[in-house]
Amino acid sequence: MIRQIDRTEVDLFMPHAEKHARENGTGNTVRFGFRGSSQPFDRDRIRRFLESGLACSIDAPGWCRVWIAEGPPEIRGHVALRAHAQVEAKHRALVSIGVLEPRRRRGIAGELLEAAIRWAAAQETLSWLDAEIFGHNEPALRLHRKLGFAEVGRVLDMYRIDGAPVDDVRLTLRLRS
Repeated sequence: MIRQIDRTEVDLFMPHAEKHARENGTGNTVRFGFRGSSQPFDRDRIRRFLESGLACSIDAPGWCRVWIAEGPPEIRGHVALRAHAQVEAKHRALVSIGVLEPRRRRGIAGELLEAAIRWAAAQETLSWLDAEIFGHNEPALRLHRKLGFAEVGRVLDMYRIDGAPVDDVRLTLRLRS
């Protein structure tokens, strides 16, 4: 079941967020974020971000919305939309998505992203969704392209993670003119 969470459910979401962060770059998981399994998960920072962002109107700086895929025995995946840092970009939202390793390749990420796209398309404030994905993360790139996101830029060697160059791919989805 896919559903949106509210600020009263941050404690429900936190174990999933921590588990997902620990999977970054381990085992069969492609590196999807900057923090590796050796770096501590900043529970307090994430909690404050979610509690604050989920309480904000989407017209306000710092807003966020989160959908989860629930299924026994835990949250299987999530998708988040959040405001860009610049107030001049309030007609756009950044997308991030994650599914726990044992649940990948089962369509969960697509269902989550489709739910977020439907919600965003119903918001008069939003005209675009943006995604920033590491260039080597082919599964995420394929999914976003399948759902209509177009690549609008690629910065070669944007980051150095553990000494390795990582490209940054920017994709966008137009919701309305």
